[in-house]
Amino acid sequence: MSGSATARLVGPSGSEHFEVVSVQADDVGCHMVLPCVPEAASPARQMVASAFGAWSGGRLADTGKLLVTELVANAVKHTGCRRIAVAARRKPSSLWVGVGDSSGELPVLMAPAREAESGYGLGLVAAFSQRWGVTCEPHGKWVWFELRLEAS
Repeated sequence: MSGSATARLVGPSGSEHFEVVSVQADDVGCHMVLPCVPEAASPARQMVASAFGAWSGGRLADTGKLLVTELVANAVKHTGCRRIAVAARRKPSSLWVGVGDSSGELPVLMAPAREAESGYGLGLVAAFSQRWGVTCEPHGKWVWFELRLEAS
């Protein structure tokens, strides 16, 4: 799992084109820059599935894909940014995934009404990850989660 690429993707309607700005990967991490649009969730899921497949034999791929989808959706809905970064790293005992954006606004873990159609994203991240959080940087933030690697 190594290399760098630029690709053009077609959105679900067939008419929405956007470019994956960059992809970088190696044995311990991968990073992708995407436009901040709903369709960015698909390449983010693909990257996480590929990385988790290599690093955990695929055991955590479904959970990783679900949670990165929620983080991308939150960035798209709440930040107003033009681009987001999606990164995954293999740590000694966990897999880390983060979505970075240029907004300084911090995410809020909500308790939506039972019949609400949205507002569950960070709750899912909190429920299914071992740890999650926000790392603030001078030009934005990373919202991230970790999934524990089980001993082989």
